[in-house]
Amino acid sequence: MSTLLAELTRRPDCADVMRALILLADHLDQHGSPIDYTRRRALFTTRACFVAPKDWQHLQRRLRSTRTPDIAHAQRWIFHTLTGSPPHLAHPDIAPATPAQRQQYKRFRWRILPAEAELLAHTARTILDEHGIDEPVQWTPTLSSADMRRLQLPGPDPGSITAAQLHRTVSAGDFSIAHVAQALSTTTAHAIYLLSQHPVDWSPPRFRHTQQTATRVGQWRIWYEQDHLSLQDIADHEGTSLATVRLALLKNDVPLRPAGSYPDRPRRR
Repeated sequence: MSTLLAELTRRPDCADVMRALILLADHLDQHGSPIDYTRRRALFTTRACFVAPKDWQHLQRRLRSTRTPDIAHAQRWIFHTLTGSPPHLAHPDIAPATPAQRQQYKRFRWRILPAEAELLAHTARTILDEHGIDEPVQWTPTLSSADMRRLQLPGPDPGSITAAQLHRTVSAGDFSIAHVAQALSTTTAHAIYLLSQHPVDWSPPRFRHTQQTATRVGQWRIWYEQDHLSLQDIADHEGTSLATVRLALLKNDVPLRPAGSYPDRPRRR
């Protein structure tokens, strides 16, 4: 922090940044924070597992058909969110130990899918409830708009681009953060911040289709295991392909029987 402050004092465009920090400090002195971060760090810095691997894996089976994000990133996300501490201060089992791991975690934060963010935020809330902690998961202080209007701050206004604008810019499939920033006429740092605050479903169309079929897999399993319908019967009834039904059942650990096992089975209409 002292190094950062020293750098700010040397930069001619950061005088009002220093004033903003003073306003923030005064606000915290006067109003405090609804989050006891000291308590959270004491509770969670020695904890290595926040989200159950099976829950993460089940979600990933729904979201992706290729390589899934390392679950360590999910553990780091919850630690980071709950404590406000950088992930390298987490338990050694999940703390990123190399520069490459730190960069991968940063990338995970701005490429996180909405369903992943929802699971992690729900898990963080559940952990707080289990400890009897009646606090928001996260909190951001609100400074006086009149005070802020008087400041000339470098860089773009974080709130100058809406979530809707961001979502229209990020197309499905892989994307470049530089391209997103250019399309929004802003900086890459601003684009990264926006993506981490407003997760975008950038899944390719085939992954989105997989997510849609996930809502039907439970029924398909009943038809297949209890009613003994064939994969083709299910595909015909749902208006989808045989391959889609087969893949969905396999990804949900449904053992497939040999063809022709129930020659007299009823056909569902």
